[in-house]
Amino acid sequence: MSLDPSENVTQPKILPSNPIRAPHFSLPQEGEKKRIRQHVKAASHAASDSPEVSKNGSPERSTRNPKSALESGEQNLVNATRKQIQSLADEIAQLAKSNCGSDEFFQGFLTRTTSALASVGGAVWKQDQADQPIKLNYQINLSAVGFAANPDFEKAHHRLLQQVFDSGEPALIGPKSGNDVDVKQAGNPTEFLLLLVPLKIDRKPVGLVEIFQRTGAGPTTQNGYLRFLIQMTDLANQYLANEEIRDFADQKQMWQRLEHFFRQIYEGLDLEQTVYDVANEGRRLIECDRLSVALGNARNCRIRAVSGLDSIERRAEQVRQLNDVTRAVIRSRSPVWYAGDQELPPQIEQPIHNYIDCSHTRMLAVIPIYPPADAKPDRQDKPFDPIGAIVIEQLKDSIVTPSLENRANMVALHAQSAIANAREHRQIFLLPLWKTLGKAAGLFQGTRLLKTWLVLTVVAAVVMTLAMFPYSFGLGAKGSLIPEQRHHVFAKTEGTIVGLDVSDNGDTMVDQGQVLAWMENSELDLSISNLAGKIAKAREEVISANLQIQNSNGRESLSLFERIELENRARQASQLIISLENEKSIREKERQELQVLAPAAGRVIDWNLNQKLMHRPIEKGQKLMTVIDPKTRWLLELEMPERRLYHLFRTMSDNPHPMVHFGLLSRPGLEFEGRVIRVDQKLEVYSDEGNTALVLVEFDNSQLDPELLRSETRVNAQVLCGNESLGYVIFHELIETVQSTWLFWF
Repeated sequence: MSLDPSENVTQPKILPSNPIRAPHFSLPQEGEKKRIRQHVKAASHAASDSPEVSKNGSPERSTRNPKSALESGEQNLVNATRKQIQSLADEIAQLAKSNCGSDEFFQGFLTRTTSALASVGGAVWKQDQADQPIKLNYQINLSAVGFAANPDFEKAHHRLLQQVFDSGEPALIGPKSGNDVDVKQAGNPTEFLLLLVPLKIDRKPVGLVEIFQRTGAGPTTQNGYLRFLIQMTDLANQYLANEEIRDFADQKQMWQRLEHFFRQIYEGLDLEQTVYDVANEGRRLIECDRLSVALGNARNCRIRAVSGLDSIERRAEQVRQLNDVTRAVIRSRSPVWYAGDQELPPQIEQPIHNYIDCSHTRMLAVIPIYPPADAKPDRQDKPFDPIGAIVIEQLKDSIVTPSLENRANMVALHAQSAIANAREHRQIFLLPLWKTLGKAAGLFQGTRLLKTWLVLTVVAAVVMTLAMFPYSFGLGAKGSLIPEQRHHVFAKTEGTIVGLDVSDNGDTMVDQGQVLAWMENSELDLSISNLAGKIAKAREEVISANLQIQNSNGRESLSLFERIELENRARQASQLIISLENEKSIREKERQELQVLAPAAGRVIDWNLNQKLMHRPIEKGQKLMTVIDPKTRWLLELEMPERRLYHLFRTMSDNPHPMVHFGLLSRPGLEFEGRVIRVDQKLEVYSDEGNTALVLVEFDNSQLDPELLRSETRVNAQVLCGNESLGYVIFHELIETVQSTWLFWF
């Protein structure tokens, strides 16, 4: 494998060459031991020149052995190195047990391993797929090895790595091995000792750990290096095994999600349901914040479903902006992934910026969806037009990972198949009819045949009964009791009630013309007084003008102009007097109308008149009380809805006075009879039934207890209109509704 960056290979991740987690320590070599002995010896000489204090306090010469001091310094350094190496090994073990990513683990692994071995650098080689050569994935200080000086060295080195990888056994390769004979053979062309240990999962090599170690150590030390690397590689193998288990678990979970996604979107052929399933299940599979589905072409593409929403407000500004984005992307016929840092064509960039300003989306992806590959285009020289698009949004994160792109493309691929199938199914001519016929045909197959015939027999019997059995047809109506002779007392003028001559118990008998109440109107009294003053003043004016004219005849002579002016003044005052007297007579007549008189003899049926009327302002035309004749005949006033008048008039054409059955709400359980005598010619709205006509019904008053004959007593009545089939009696309103609303248009 070439390390030339110009070749088309995956560039490895470069780890730091100077680890800072722990200082570099290594096992002491021969030269290092000599330097340690010199330092310890110098320290012992210095210590021997200084006196020590004896137990009794007198100074004495040191009796320590310089050789023992040297061995003690070496032992302390070895112990410190071992502790440091053990600490680094423990850290690698903790990394292997953690759930960190592959990059983080191998960075920590190589950093600590090279630190523990005090090596120049290291590398991790991995095989991506079976039957392929290994590739460099991670390295530390690989540039210091010297492969760049001779490409043949690099090839020989790679052959060596591949050979060790294929063997699956650790190797300790000395410097400059295999290159003196032929550089085309596998070997170690570097000046460093190579420690090579394969990475394995289930005893199968999947990679290789390589350490570039300094030379100069003995065979025992070198073997110690290799044993240490083998132990650390075993920890890496544990991590790879755990990672593979986690990958299998993630893949299992992903397959479960895929299975659920496929089952949901392919389960039915209803277009709306399919679109909503793609939006909701696709969002869970992609693991994005929001997924929308748009259907249509470049001119009329609209959002049809948004994940997490049952309905869409199509007039909302955000929805309209997203519609513009999908139309622009469909027009370009290419997917768009926008995370805020790439340039886009102007026709797409502007709608996307407008939508992002409105929705505050961090990442937006629009993927057009097309008809299936086996469909035939309208023209052979024209490619397929998109049938819609899926819109993926991230509201918090703007990073587009390869995994996100793969899942999004997979959702788009299957969404276009499911949506295209649903669209094609929806375009079948008379689809509801064929579905109904198909379900009906299934009822006559297998074990359902007997049940179907039994059900059809019962239905046929019910239909024949409804069609052939006659039943009394009646028109229901609500109404009330009213007296034939009743008189409402109205206020003829405005005023305030100051007196009543009726009791509060509703049984006061009165004669025609009897005073029932008195009213006062201070404004009317003031107006009459003012009119009287104006009349008196006008009369004085007339008298004054006439006296001046008479005096001028006897003593003084007036000019013609003055005489005419006096005569005009007298004439105007006389006319004013006539007008004021007429107005006064009208006001006096109104004052007379302040007395409320009984319009006819009878009984005042109103209760609590003192509370309702006394000292209260009354307007002209206001109803004050009702007087009825105790001997009057009582009638029914029914409110017949407009939709039932046809049947009533059809019956009255044969029988002018149809029979009526009614019952009182105050006396349930009893039924009485009457006859229609008159139908109002004008329709008005009297209740919640809409337009209604008043129908007057007479009945024998002796049928009812006199105590029940009270005004406005509510009744439920039924006007008999002959006999009709039982089905028509039950469903006549439904039949008429169909005739008036649906069949009318045909």
